[in-house]
Amino acid sequence: MLGPQNAQDFIRALKAPSDPPHVGGPLKIDIAREAWENTRLYIPNKAEAIVEWLLTRLLKDKAKDRHANSICDTRYWDLLAQILISSGGGKHGDHGRAQRAWLVPLLNRVPIAPIVLSCFKFASADGSLDTPQYLLVTKCIAILWPLAAPKFSPETLLECFGAAIHLVVALGGPELPDGSLQSLDNSRALSVIVSSYRGTLSNSGSKKKQLYTLFLEKYVDFWLKLATWSCGRESVQPQLASDIYDAGIETMFGLELLKPAADRKHDLALADALERILRTSPEIVLRPLPRMFKSYVHTIRRHRGALFGQGSSQALGQVVDQFQAVAIGFYSLCSNLARAGGEGMYWRCRVSLLEVVEKENLFNSKDDDAKTLLRQDGDLAIDALATAWDEQHASRTDSAVQILTLLTRIDYDLMSDGAIHVFPRLLALPPTVTSALRYLELLLEYDSKTRNLPSVIMHIAAAFSVQHLHRIPGSPRSAYELASAGPFTSLAFLDELSRAVYSFLTPGQVLDTIAVVSQTLKDALQQFLERDAELSADRGEGPRKRRKKRASTVGDRTEPEYSAVSFALMARTMVVVLRSLPLHTLTEDVHLEAVNAIGEVLPVVACRALQDALQSDKRSDWHWQMVGVGALRLRYGLVRMPELQRQLQLEQPVLTAMLLSVSEPGIAPELFVELFRTMLHQCTEVMQPEEVLDKLLAHLDVHLSIKNSAWTGKAHVLSTDAAGALALLHVLTDRWLPHFDAWSTPEQRKRFARILTTAKLDPAALHSRSGLTVPVVVSRMLHDAQFWELLNIRDALLAQLNEQTALLEELKLPALLSQRPSNLRLASSDDVLQFVSAYDVLALTPPEYLPRAMHIAFLKRGFAADILVFTMLRKAKESAVSARHLLVIREFLRRTIAYLGSVENVIMKEFLNYLIEHASVNNCSTEVVDEVISATMELINMYQGVLVRAAKRGGIEVLVELVTRYTELYAVDGLTIVRKASLLLIDSFVQEGIATNFPEETVRSLHRLCDRMLDYSMKHLTSSSSAHAEPPLDVEFLDTWSHVQTLRRWLKHESEDLPTLGRPLARRLLSWTGEKGQLTSLAPSVLAILLSEMQAAPAARHEEQLEYVVVAYLAFARLCERQDMKPLEWRLGSACRTLSADDFRAVLELVYNGIPLSSGLTVQDVGNLVQFSAVVLHDAPEGTSRICQSFITKSLHLFADDERYVTNVELRREVVDFVVRQCNDRPASLRVVDLPSLWSLLRSLLASSSVHEQSTDTTVFHGVVNVLSALVRLRRDLILNTLPHLGFILRRLVSCLRSLRPQLGDKQSRLVMDTLPRWIAPSQPLSAQESKALARLLTTLTTKTMIRVHGVAAETQKPESLVRPFSKHAASVITAYVEAVNDPLCVVSSAIRKELQPGLFALCDMLGEHNRDAMMVSALDTGGKATMKALWKEYEKQRYVGKG
Repeated sequence: MLGPQNAQDFIRALKAPSDPPHVGGPLKIDIAREAWENTRLYIPNKAEAIVEWLLTRLLKDKAKDRHANSICDTRYWDLLAQILISSGGGKHGDHGRAQRAWLVPLLNRVPIAPIVLSCFKFASADGSLDTPQYLLVTKCIAILWPLAAPKFSPETLLECFGAAIHLVVALGGPELPDGSLQSLDNSRALSVIVSSYRGTLSNSGSKKKQLYTLFLEKYVDFWLKLATWSCGRESVQPQLASDIYDAGIETMFGLELLKPAADRKHDLALADALERILRTSPEIVLRPLPRMFKSYVHTIRRHRGALFGQGSSQALGQVVDQFQAVAIGFYSLCSNLARAGGEGMYWRCRVSLLEVVEKENLFNSKDDDAKTLLRQDGDLAIDALATAWDEQHASRTDSAVQILTLLTRIDYDLMSDGAIHVFPRLLALPPTVTSALRYLELLLEYDSKTRNLPSVIMHIAAAFSVQHLHRIPGSPRSAYELASAGPFTSLAFLDELSRAVYSFLTPGQVLDTIAVVSQTLKDALQQFLERDAELSADRGEGPRKRRKKRASTVGDRTEPEYSAVSFALMARTMVVVLRSLPLHTLTEDVHLEAVNAIGEVLPVVACRALQDALQSDKRSDWHWQMVGVGALRLRYGLVRMPELQRQLQLEQPVLTAMLLSVSEPGIAPELFVELFRTMLHQCTEVMQPEEVLDKLLAHLDVHLSIKNSAWTGKAHVLSTDAAGALALLHVLTDRWLPHFDAWSTPEQRKRFARILTTAKLDPAALHSRSGLTVPVVVSRMLHDAQFWELLNIRDALLAQLNEQTALLEELKLPALLSQRPSNLRLASSDDVLQFVSAYDVLALTPPEYLPRAMHIAFLKRGFAADILVFTMLRKAKESAVSARHLLVIREFLRRTIAYLGSVENVIMKEFLNYLIEHASVNNCSTEVVDEVISATMELINMYQGVLVRAAKRGGIEVLVELVTRYTELYAVDGLTIVRKASLLLIDSFVQEGIATNFPEETVRSLHRLCDRMLDYSMKHLTSSSSAHAEPPLDVEFLDTWSHVQTLRRWLKHESEDLPTLGRPLARRLLSWTGEKGQLTSLAPSVLAILLSEMQAAPAARHEEQLEYVVVAYLAFARLCERQDMKPLEWRLGSACRTLSADDFRAVLELVYNGIPLSSGLTVQDVGNLVQFSAVVLHDAPEGTSRICQSFITKSLHLFADDERYVTNVELRREVVDFVVRQCNDRPASLRVVDLPSLWSLLRSLLASSSVHEQSTDTTVFHGVVNVLSALVRLRRDLILNTLPHLGFILRRLVSCLRSLRPQLGDKQSRLVMDTLPRWIAPSQPLSAQESKALARLLTTLTTKTMIRVHGVAAETQKPESLVRPFSKHAASVITAYVEAVNDPLCVVSSAIRKELQPGLFALCDMLGEHNRDAMMVSALDTGGKATMKALWKEYEKQRYVGKG
C-alpha cells in the first residue's frame, strides 16, 4: 500500500488514534520513514514534525511493557538518529543553528528525561546490551541532551545520573564482555549526562543538601560498586568512571555540606548510609573507603580558605591545625566503619587509610585526640602480632606491620613506647612478611639520628629471652627454626644494624654498649647453665643434697633447651654489634679499654660455653650443641676483628675435643659446619691443618650426596648430614680454598679433586630452584678465576681428570669405529660415566690453563669417549648417559680444536667419517638434538677447512675421497644431515680462494659433485613441480640449490638454462602464513638464490636484479626478529665478497638512495637498509676501497644533517652500530673530510634534550666510546687536527654519568634532565659499567699505537700516543668531572667514581702540575678546588715515581 501522498495526509496518519492508521496498512513508523526518505514528498518542517512525533511516541510508551514499548524498538531510534544527524546535529555551523532553532522549542514541549530513564531502565534490567540499538540511542542522546538539559531540574538530572551509574553497574562494571567501560560512552552520551549533572550541582547551592540526601538514599550503593571496581587503577581507569566518581564526591562533599565539619560536626547521614550497605556488602564500602577519604581531604584542602579562614585573627598555622583536625575526624569515622568489616578487608582498609594520613600530612602532634586515635590503631596492630608465627594469618600480620611502619613514618613518638612489645612479637615473623624489614629499618634510622642505638640493641636482645620464646607454640627446636628465619637474624637486617652501629654510635656510647652486650651474653649463658644444672639434679646426675633441694623446682624439662636457643640467637645478633663498633673514633686510652672489654667476652662467654659444650657427656645433647653453635659463631666473629689478634688461640684440650666431636655421630649439621669453620681458622695459628683437612675430606667422602642434597644457604635449615656436607663444601670453596691449596698434602688434594669430579654438572642440577646443590657449588668454583690460579689444586684436578680418562688411551680409535666387542667391553657403563663427568669439568676449564700436550691428550681421548657414549645411546633404551653428555664432549672437541689451531696430525679421517655418519641422535628432545647437530656440523666444518687448506699445499687424497663420498650420497634419497656437511665443504672452498689455486684432480672431483648435485636438485624440483606450479619451500632443497649455483659460479661452469626460482620463492615467503621459525630458516636460502641468479644473469639486468635483492632483504627483515638476522647477514656477506666492482657500486647506490628519510620508506626499512649497508661494507670485494670510502662519506654527511637519525630509537641504534663497525673494521677508509660529519653526529648523540625516553639506552654511550677508542687507537693522525672536538665529546661523556639527587622536585629534576641526552631516562641513570668503559677510553689516550693506513707511510711510522698533544685539553675534561661531582642537584655514585679513577689518573698524568695550578686558579670555585685536591691526592698515591 502506498503511503501518504501529501503533507496533510501524512500529518493525519501520524495523529491517527490507531497504529496502523488504516487496517492492513503500514505502521506509523514505516510511514514516517518512507516520508523521510522520499525527497519528492514536500512536507513543511518535515524533520521537526517527524522528530516531534517520535519523541512524543517514545514518551507515551515509557511505562509500557518491553514487547509493546517503542523505546525498545530499534526502528524508532534509527529514524531519529538519521534525522538528527542529517539535519546538522552536533555541528556548530549554519546547519547546527538551523536545527537548534526548531529543536530547542520542541524539547521544551517534549521532555526527554523520562525517555532516557526508561531506556536505561530496560538496558539495566536485562544485564545484557543490545549493542546496535544502544549505539543509536546514545547518538540521539548525545545530540538532544545538551539542548534539553538546561531546562531540567537538579532532581531530574540526579535521577538521570543515577540511572547512568546503574546502567554501568548492571552491565558488568569497567571490564565488559565486549570491551572496556569506555565502549559504553563512544558517543559521549553518558559523559554528557554526568557533565550536565555536575554543572547543575555546582550552581544549585540551595538544593545541594536535598541532592545529597537523595543520592545517599538511592544511588550511593551503585556509585560505591563502580568505585570499588576502579580501586587501585585510578591512573588508568576510563574517563567516564573518573567523571562518575568525581560527581559522587562533589555531591557528598560540597562546600555547603562541609561547613558543619569545620566545627567538627560531621554529618551522620553518610555514615548511616555506609553502615547500611556495610551490613550486606562490606567489600564495596571498605575497598573505596580510603579513596573517598583521600578525596575528602583534597576537597577540604581546596576549600580551606572558606571553611577555616574567615576570621581576621586566623593565622596560617591555625588554618592548618583546623584542617588536620577535621581530616582526622573523618579518618575516625572511616576507622569505625572499617572495624565493622571483615577481618581481611579491615586490615587492608586500615593500611590504605593510614597511607593517606601519612602522604597528606594530616597528623598534628599537638592534637591529643589524633594521638589517641592513631595509638589505638597501633595497639590493635601490636595485638594482631600475638600470633605472628602462624602462616595462616600472614596477610593480617603483614598488614599489622605495615600499620606500625606507617605510624612510625607519621610520628615516631606515637609508637615509641610500644617497641618493647613489638620486638618480641616480630621474633618469629614468617619470611613471607617482607614489610618487617622496612619497619626495622625505620626504627634503626630514627634511633641512629637520635643517637639512641643502645636502646634498640637492648630491645633486640630482650626479644630473644626465654619468656618470649615460650610464646612460640611447639618445641624449642621449632622456636629456634622460626626465630632463625625471622627478620632479626636475616642478613638484610644484620647488615643494616652493622651499618648503623658503625656510622652512628657515638664514642661516648661505645664502652656502655660493650658492657651491656657483654652482660647480656653472660646472663644468657648463666641462665642456661643454671637451668641445665637443675635438670641434671632432677635426673639424679648431681649431688644428693642438691637433688633433694631442687627436685621440686624443676617443672619444665625443656627449659634448658629454650635457654640454649636464647643464647644461640643472642650470640648471632650481638656479635654483629661487637664487630661493628666504631673503635676508630675513640681516643687511644678508650680504644685500649674497649678492646680489652671485647676481649673479655671470649674467655668468659665463648670459650667457657665451648669448653662445656664439647665435653664427652654433653655434646650429644641438642641444647648443648646449640650452645656450642652460638659460642663458635660468637668467637669466630670476634677473633676476625683486627684489634683482637692477640686473643685468637684456643686451648689445646678444646681443639682436641673439637676434632673428636666431628668424628662422632649425632652431632647437628649446623654444629659440624661451625666446628670446621673454627678449626680452619685455627689452622692459620696453632692447629696442624693436615688432621683437620683429613677429617673434613672424610666427612665429605661419606656424607656428600650428589642427588638428594640441597641447601637454601641458611644454617638453621641444615637437618641432614648430606645438607651439612654440602654447606661444608660451600664454606671450603668460597672462603678457604687458597688456604687449602697451601696447607693440603698431595694425597688430600687428590681426594678433593676426586670429590669435585663426582659432581654431575648437568643443566637440570645447575639451574635448580631448590637452592645450592653440589653441582652448583662446583660449577661456581670452576667459574671463579681465583680457583685456576691455585697451582696445587689445579694440578691435582688436572691429574685426576687425566687419571679418570686414562682408560680411553687404551681404546684404539679404528677398533672402536669398527665396534669390535673385545674393545667395547674394556669400558663399562661406570667407566663411561667417569669419562663423561671428567669432560663435564673439562668443558668449564679455561683452555689457557691446560698445557698443549694435555690438550692433545684430552682431544684424542675425547674421540674415543664420543664413540663410546654414542654407542651406549644407540644400543641401550634406558642408558645412564644422555645426549647432553654427547653434546658436552663434542663441544669440548670443537673448542679445543679452535684453540689449538692446526691439528692435521691429531684428527683421523676415520673419525671425520664417523661424525658425518652419526651427526645426530635419537630418542632425545628436539632442543638437545639440534644442539648436538650444530656442534657436530661445526666440528665437521673445522676439519674440512683443514683438509681444504691442506689441498692447496698438495695433500689431496683425503679431500678427494671425501668429495667422492659426497658425490655418491646425492644418488640416494634421505641422509639430509650428511648432505649438509657437503654444503659446508663447498663454503670452505669458496672462502679459501679461486678454483685455480687447487690441484686439477680436486677441481675435477668438484665438477662431478656439482653435476650430481644439479641432477639431484632438478629431480627434486621436477617431482615437486608436477604437483605444484611453484618450487617447493623445503629448506634442504633450497640450501642445496643455492650451493649448486655458488659452486657452478666458483668453478666457472658452462652456463646452462637453469630455472629461475628466486622471485617465485620470494613471493611465497612474503605471503607466508605458517610458523615463523620455518620462515626464518627459509629466508637465507632464498636470498642466496636471488644473489646467485643475479650474478648468473646478463650484465644488463644486474641492476634490476640487485634492486629486487635489496627489496627482498627489507621484506625478510620485516618478517624476522632481530636475533634471527644473523644467517641472513652471513649469506649476504658471503655473496658480496664475490660481486664485481660495478655490481658492488650499484648495490651501494641503491642503498644510499633509500637511506634518506625523504625517500618514502618507513623508519623500520631505513634502519634495515643501514644494517644492510654495514654488512655489505664489511664483506666488500677486493679493489672497492674507493667505492666504500665514497659511500661512508656520503652516509656520514646524511646522518649528521638530519637529527631524526638520532631522535628515533630504531634508527639511532642502527646508525651507531654502522659508525662503530666502520671505525673498527675499516679505519683506513676514514678521511679528513669525514671528521666534520663524524664530530657533528657524536655531538647530536650527546646533545642536551628536554625530551627523554622511558628507558636508558646504554648502547649509545658504549657506541660513542667505541668510536672514539677506534679513532684514538687506529687513526691518531685524524684526531690530531681536531683535539678540541675530542675534548668536547669527552666532557659530554663525563657529564652523562650524573644522576638525579633523591627527592628532587619536578622543577629541579627538569633543570638537571634538560642537560642530559634524550636517551637517558630520569629513573635509570648510567651505571658503573659505562664509567668503566669511559675510563678505558681515557687510558687509551696514553697508549702508544700505530696508525692504520695503507701505503708506504705504514711501514715507516713509529708508535706514539696522544699524551703530549692532548695535554692542553685534559684540563677541560677534568673540569667536567669536578663540575659533575659538585653539582648540588646531581649525584655521581661512589661506584662510578671508583671505576672512572684510572681514566682520571691518566688525565692527571697528562695535565702536569703547572697546568693543574693554572686550572685551580682560573676554572674552579671553592668546592671544585677541594674535589680537585682530593683527586690529585689519590693520583699521587698510585703514581710511580721511579724509586723501585
